[in-house]
Amino acid sequence: MASRAVVEPQRCDVAAAAGRVCRACAGCARRPVLGYAASPMRFSSCALGLLSALITLSVPVAGASPAALPARDYLASIRPSSELQSFLDRTVGELGDGDANFERAAVRIAVLDLTKGDPPLLAQYHGESPVYPASVVKFVYLMAAYAWQEQGRLTIDPAFDADLAEMIGPSSNQATRKVFARLTGTEPGPELARDEYREFCQRRLAVKRWLASLGITDLHCVNPTYDGAGDLFGRDRQFLRDRAIEGGLPSRDGQYPNRQAMTALGTAKLLALLATDRALTVGDSATVRHRMLRNPIAQPHLVHRIAGGARVVAGVEVYAKSGTWGPIYADAGIVRDPSGRQFVLAVFTEATPAYHGESIAELTRRLAARLLGAPTAREQRGS
Repeated sequence: MASRAVVEPQRCDVAAAAGRVCRACAGCARRPVLGYAASPMRFSSCALGLLSALITLSVPVAGASPAALPARDYLASIRPSSELQSFLDRTVGELGDGDANFERAAVRIAVLDLTKGDPPLLAQYHGESPVYPASVVKFVYLMAAYAWQEQGRLTIDPAFDADLAEMIGPSSNQATRKVFARLTGTEPGPELARDEYREFCQRRLAVKRWLASLGITDLHCVNPTYDGAGDLFGRDRQFLRDRAIEGGLPSRDGQYPNRQAMTALGTAKLLALLATDRALTVGDSATVRHRMLRNPIAQPHLVHRIAGGARVVAGVEVYAKSGTWGPIYADAGIVRDPSGRQFVLAVFTEATPAYHGESIAELTRRLAARLLGAPTAREQRGS
């Protein structure tokens, strides 16, 4: 693909994440470099650039975005709940006893109970263990798109809006690549020379820096999603092979070391910010949730996921994104009842062959019964 200059004004990623404008940014976004807007940032390596960003974000900045500090403080206030933890441990054990395939799978779960106000209450089951997220990552890019628009870094025009819809609804990988290219100011092409690659690398880390600004450091969302039909080549493969970038999954059996990696806990934290309007404005949070609204009647493939299990609550709404790829079967979302009570659930299962059973839906049903007062399946049967 031929290089083209992008002249849409934007703040450099690190400065924007810290809630300020880089002093070097006067006109820097208008210098065309390799088909994406230039940046004043120059680092010796991708890892050094990300480290510098995190150091910057760890220091309070005068005039910082009012949304960033409440988000970080809110996540820092999360408290483990012994009662909820006991319930989750018992439930996972019971589900495994009744479902041998679930028992064999590597399961990662995080639950945040938001029904009692602040602080949020946490239970997790291997929730800090990273895993390849499959299409679950797409809700992260949806949120980032609205964050970028709030920061003046892009405009969600009709064409981009259509790409967002295709990414979240049909879960199009092609649309996701377009969205990710717009978010990061990068595009596919042949491998890059050292200096050019450093620039490319910094841009590919843009979403990860934004997540760090919110207080979330265990979501390694640095790649688009691929179909595998010749769409992974050149600089994309160069980036996936880069072992110097921290946060990717351990590579084995020829896997790329810089693959996506998400934890159930980090996923649940970001969803909690979306549920409570802390990562985005109230209006944009509502828009993103609406785009993630799931209906297992209209979308039958969701019957065995969170949306299917949440149907025990009359009038419930589920805002979620599922993922299925190879050994991965996952779902993550917000469950909200008509009164506004809500909880967040993130579940990733990993197995060969992949797990496709009902345990995610059953876990959701039991959580809804406990946290929202919904009847259990047994109570619904009248037994």
